[in-house]
Amino acid sequence: MKKIIILMLALFLMGACSKDIKTTPVTQEVVPKDIVYVALGDSLSEGVGDELNYQGYVGRLSDQMETWKGVNYVEVQNTAKKGRRSDQLVAQLESGEIDKALKKADFITMTMGGNDLMKIVRRDIMDLNKGAFDEERLEFQERYGKIMELIRERNKSAPIIIISVYNPLSIFTQEKSDLNTIMYEWNTDIQDFALADKNACFVNVEDLFDTNENMIYHTDFFHPNAKGYDEMTGRIVESIKACGLKKLTNGEMDFKE
Repeated sequence: MKKIIILMLALFLMGACSKDIKTTPVTQEVVPKDIVYVALGDSLSEGVGDELNYQGYVGRLSDQMETWKGVNYVEVQNTAKKGRRSDQLVAQLESGEIDKALKKADFITMTMGGNDLMKIVRRDIMDLNKGAFDEERLEFQERYGKIMELIRERNKSAPIIIISVYNPLSIFTQEKSDLNTIMYEWNTDIQDFALADKNACFVNVEDLFDTNENMIYHTDFFHPNAKGYDEMTGRIVESIKACGLKKLTNGEMDFKE
């Protein structure tokens, strides 16, 4: 009888222990680390127009990134340049000059397309027509696809935050024109490239720069000023939240609650 009682007690204790093991929650820690943030593109990523000389949205975003889970320190490598078009970005990527930066990148942002559009505006200023933009749009799609391909050849998983183009001419007139349609079409193309990449996120800033009522333009009436870059950074963060930072970074970063 004593042996039976001891056996039953042992089985009871084993069952209790197994229940404890099953119900113990397992949490995955997001370990803070130093990260490399690479900015690609044109004057918007370079920060032209920012009277505070804070690298536009890039400097502001990098500051916010240091408050995220999983981020200890952000090293910014800004490879953007004023006036750069998509064909020139393709050339930069193919040259290999920023291969090292891209391979090390934990986070990437890109502005591209505004100068492609302005090239047509400057060329055909006396005779602007949608047909010219439609022809260039096909070539722009091909080049943008090539840009994404070249980035992913060098870095397969870093989040790519893709920022839309906007129409600075809209501050001079609120009348609807072909340019409204053109902006919509080009931004739809850019968004499609983001949707096709599981670690990319599209940020639409077009509506932020429809007017200058909030005094968000630099004195050149083309680039944002410091306030404009504040607005732009806010939209970027909102969009990253909507896309899911944890998903974009494969669990390595997240917003603090």
